[in-house]
Amino acid sequence: MKKIVITKKTTTIVSKKPSIDSVLPNHLKIFKVLQHFGFRHISKPEYTNLEKKLLTKYDAENLIDTLAFQKKIIDKKFEGFPFPANIAYSKDESSFIFHTIGTKKNIYDAIAIQAAYSILDDIYSKKSEIVVDVNFVGDKESVQKFVKELNHFFKKHQKNIPKNILALSKKNIYQAFAELENVEITSQNKKGESENISIPNPIDYLSEVSRLEFKDILEYIENLDLNFRINPFLFNNSDLYAGIIFKAQNLTEGKDSVTVRGGRHDIISKKILGKKEISILSVYIEGLKNLSKIVKPLSSLKTIDESDVKFFYAQFGNEARFKTLRILDMMLRANILIHHDLSKDKISLQLQHAEKLNVPYLLLVGHKEALQNSVMVRNMKNLSQESIELNSLVEYIKKLL
Repeated sequence: MKKIVITKKTTTIVSKKPSIDSVLPNHLKIFKVLQHFGFRHISKPEYTNLEKKLLTKYDAENLIDTLAFQKKIIDKKFEGFPFPANIAYSKDESSFIFHTIGTKKNIYDAIAIQAAYSILDDIYSKKSEIVVDVNFVGDKESVQKFVKELNHFFKKHQKNIPKNILALSKKNIYQAFAELENVEITSQNKKGESENISIPNPIDYLSEVSRLEFKDILEYIENLDLNFRINPFLFNNSDLYAGIIFKAQNLTEGKDSVTVRGGRHDIISKKILGKKEISILSVYIEGLKNLSKIVKPLSSLKTIDESDVKFFYAQFGNEARFKTLRILDMMLRANILIHHDLSKDKISLQLQHAEKLNVPYLLLVGHKEALQNSVMVRNMKNLSQESIELNSLVEYIKKLL
């Protein structure tokens, strides 16, 4: 068993054996990818039938783990890691879950999407057509405007909308909207000609604050080498979602492929428990039961020890932060472990963290480096440093190792 010792400033993981109890053997490759993004394993949460029942009326029993962790934090019973906490575990043989808790920073939303894509990329290889659908559930003002227009749409065009979807709209308007994807709604004009009817798009009703937040996340994603598309029909119950929603899938495999679904659920604790909002982004990987048939599972995997990591990545400035995910992706593909503290904006706090970890090298990207597409590599012992072009960074780091 692993014992996690918490102090006020640091977290030390004491390992008595190399196995990871909360991650099933067939899921170790998934967890290996997540470790590169700063995720650590934790036992899956316990919950009562009452908590599960609270989610039943929202038809969202799958979010019980999210609610359970929020309740642990509210009750001050969450143990394991300082915030923001990146945690992961096997739910069962067919599903794996990871959460980011305690931060609203948009870069963590983008990291969750990047991790989802990287997991599928690792499972299926480059030959597959992996795509990420993304959407955004805006604030209360945004949702109210969209739902008002959506109700008007179903009422105005009830003769043209398929009867099954129209009936569903009276029970669950969000699910009915999702069913409109790939459905062509038409009507006849005065000349008897067929005309397409535009379906309301939730993005058109985002408030200025929500629009800027979504734009920020998209800028992060656009700096990555992944296929993504904005899908307005990926719109879940706004009572339980607020922020990014995404779904990653392998289009080559079709319905039988492993899928990754994620979203931000900060408002669940307030909506269900009547308490304060707890920031949490939850991601569910499904369809893993036959994973061993797709990819050879790892026989074992140890938790990353701080001594295994030789580099700390630090950044400051708007231009630099948009380079961050690209650099993390490069390190992942080269299998190079790296520390970072993206929750800190001030470079001084990031450098303090690097010094505490006693890493030999610092990778630094500021305004100048971002514009020059380079990284400053600093030797933390003698403080010598060298500017390295981004395209040559992996090769340079491997020589240091």
